[in-house]
This record gives sequence, structure tokens and C-alpha cells, in this order.
Amino acid sequence: MAGGNRLQISVLGTSFTIRADEDEAYMKRILWYLERKIEETKERTPIADPVKISILTSFYIIDELLREKTRDGREAVLPEESDEMERIALRLISEIDDAIGE
Repeated sequence: MAGGNRLQISVLGTSFTIRADEDEAYMKRILWYLERKIEETKERTPIADPVKISILTSFYIIDELLREKTRDGREAVLPEESDEMERIALRLISEIDDAIGE
């Protein structure tokens, strides 16, 4: 990815830099939200493993997203949205792998 903005992430004992085309303030807002959700997850569960905390936090965030979509009167996930979500997820995983490998 040729993204121009970089953001240093340090979450659950792991640090790396991501690059994205999005505005730096927007990326920081996403990171702030993620950190807040991780703290909520840690308060809700006795799990200490960072990977499990990450997965559970992701589950809670996706639940929020799908509930919001349903509240807006749309189906939670349409088949074409599912394909798009998968493409985005795979791209993000690849970008994170690249960032960690730097």
C-alpha cells in the first residue's frame, strides 16, 4: 500500500506502524475506539491472553456494527457486503503482516 499517513499502534503488548490513505485524525480516532473497546473487554472478562482479548474485542465491535446496520433498517450483512468485508479484512491482514515485518 502506498498510503501516506502512518500511525504507531501499541496495543496489548504489541507495537507496529500502519500506513493508510485515511486522514491521521481519523486513524487516531479508530485507535482510540479500539483501545476503549479493549479496556471494556478486559473489564468484562477474566481472560488475560492478548490474542483472545483481541478476538473477543473484535467480536464485540462487529456485533455493534451489525446491530447498528439492523437498526438502520438494513439487513445485517448482505451477500455482496460479506464479499466486500472479506476483501477488506484480507487486505488489512496483509497490511498488518507487512507492517509487523518491517
